[in-house]
Amino acid sequence: MFREGTLEKLFKNMNSHVPAIRPSLEALLQMDEPSYSDKNGRTYIVSRDELLDLSSFVDKWELSRVKVPILLMTDPNYESGRWKVIGRVETKAISRILNREPEKEDEILIFYPQMMMLRKRFSTVTNCFYMP
Repeated sequence: MFREGTLEKLFKNMNSHVPAIRPSLEALLQMDEPSYSDKNGRTYIVSRDELLDLSSFVDKWELSRVKVPILLMTDPNYESGRWKVIGRVETKAISRILNREPEKEDEILIFYPQMMMLRKRFSTVTNCFYMP
C-alpha cells in the first residue's frame, strides 16, 4: 500500500516545525523579540507573557536549562490518547502546571485533554512532536 519511506517522509513533514535548536527559557526572556527557527529556517515568535507564565513554574536557577518550545510528544509505546514530555526540568515544570506527580523524574505522561489545556495556555512555548 505504501512505498518504502512514505511514512518516514510523512513524519518528517509533520515535524518540520520543530526547531533545530531549542533556546533556553532564560535566553528567550532576554531577547527583545523572543523567537526561534525551525529546521526549514522559518521563524516563530514566542509570547513574552507565556514565557513569564512558564517561568513562574521553574526554579530561578533552572531557567537556563528549560528548553523552549517544550515538546509534547506522541509515543507508540503508550495507548492512544497519551502524550509525554521528557527532560528533567521540563517534566518538573509541566508537573507543577498540571499539579500532579510525574511518572518518572525525567518524563511525564499527559492525556489529550491535558495536552489541549497546555496548548491553549502555552501555544507559543509548547510544540507537538509526532513519533512513528
